[in-house]
Amino acid sequence: MSYSRMDRGPSPPRLVAVLDMGASAIRLVIAEIGPKQALRIVDEASRGVLLGRDTFSTGVIRSETMDASLAAVLGFRQLIDEYGIKDIRAVATSAVREARNAEMFLDRIRRRTGIAFEIINEAEESRLILLAVRNAVGNQPSFKGAWTLLAEVGGGSTDLTLLRRGEAKISGVYALGAVRLRQQLDLRRHSHELQLGLLKRYVANVIEEIRGEIPLRRVTHMIALGGDVRFAAAQLIEQGLAGSDRDLPRAEFLAFCDQVERLDEEALVERFRLSSVDAQTFVPAMLIYRALFAETAARRLVVADASLRAGVALDFAEPGGRLGAADFEQQVLASADALGQKYRFDGAHGLHVAELATSLFDQLREEHGLGDRERLLLRVAALLHDIGTYVNLRAHHKHSQYLLASSQIFGLSDTETAIVGNIARYHRRGLPQTSHLPYIALDRLDRLIVDKLSAILRLANALDAEHLGKVRSAQLSRGAETWVLELECTGDVTMELQAAQARMDFFTQIFGRQVIVRLAGVGV
Repeated sequence: MSYSRMDRGPSPPRLVAVLDMGASAIRLVIAEIGPKQALRIVDEASRGVLLGRDTFSTGVIRSETMDASLAAVLGFRQLIDEYGIKDIRAVATSAVREARNAEMFLDRIRRRTGIAFEIINEAEESRLILLAVRNAVGNQPSFKGAWTLLAEVGGGSTDLTLLRRGEAKISGVYALGAVRLRQQLDLRRHSHELQLGLLKRYVANVIEEIRGEIPLRRVTHMIALGGDVRFAAAQLIEQGLAGSDRDLPRAEFLAFCDQVERLDEEALVERFRLSSVDAQTFVPAMLIYRALFAETAARRLVVADASLRAGVALDFAEPGGRLGAADFEQQVLASADALGQKYRFDGAHGLHVAELATSLFDQLREEHGLGDRERLLLRVAALLHDIGTYVNLRAHHKHSQYLLASSQIFGLSDTETAIVGNIARYHRRGLPQTSHLPYIALDRLDRLIVDKLSAILRLANALDAEHLGKVRSAQLSRGAETWVLELECTGDVTMELQAAQARMDFFTQIFGRQVIVRLAGVGV
């Protein structure tokens, strides 16, 4: 299969390798990135390892499973070396993410194979999946529909992203996976009928939770990805009930789910020639897809030939890095806005502070030396700096920090989310201190980013002290020793001027200049 990319200029072809460590298997994709950032899958391999069986039942990865994982990765390492590949990215998801001994496990893999697996958070997982789906079906009406739900049911979790005409609005990863369900419900102990009852009840409970975050009833189109649903599509195509484009009619797909749920593992192996592992996960996965699809108003289910691995491989083809794509900036901001609405933030104030902050950032580029990635982090922090008022107005800057630390923002890594939380933490009151644990937990360069961006945010927030948007713009003129901040305003800005002078201390400390604040047209 191949995935086309936008023309960003010629580049020599190169091979990359992507490994994905999931709940039921470790998988490898070798891809070639050619001219015009075209990406072609060269080779694929998979090794079944039930990491989720350990994590979801005991919370740790057993030594036997570690040995099996190591053997799989050693085999993949040999194949990678045969291709002479130097560019490798390896990611691990929920089964490793939730294991108490994850760091020890991955350290053993790294020392023996030289491959360092990165545990990605839920938001990064959603971003990479969207990247793959957009390449696979991005030109189809289903992707650009009024409200489109992307769904991938994995062994450990279900990844959902709600699109509004192709742009991500809400995303979430839910503890609803085929391997997880089998382990947590201890299904082997029960008859097939009782297993079905337990599974349906559990799925219904999680769907109820999802409804509170994602308006499933609004969904007009649904796109599914994952091995189980691809297998289901192949069966419907073989039976002549769907076209070769994997566009499954609603009634036929729901009827197929009804048929397979009546089959136990032995019957699934006999009828579909599934492996034992695949037979164990097939029915739970189809129950989840069925429950989600039934909640929507979608008439057809589109099954995309896309995967997390394809998304990671496509990420290699993005010259500007993870946040280099401009369209993803808007999706990060949409996710931040959704988080703000969850905590009933003052959206108009957050947006105005964000505009002022990014304007100051742009005017100070020569001084701070930061780039577009940091600009986006500042904008997110500015939008969300006051969400802590949802907990309590008193010390709300601290509440904002820990709410952000425990949240997921589409497209941001855990480290980036921690940076955003720290920037928001210092928008008022105390300055960064080495005694502040969330701050000191960052590495030195990230602490420096927090210092620079929080100094800008403190000033921008002060310029909207009354939350009325009276300061329309702030222009900074830099002299040899003193800078002048000239404000275009409407109305009485006495409060804003006082707040700006009071919060200028950190700005002066960081940028090394005294700043005079004045109104436009008024002499110094």
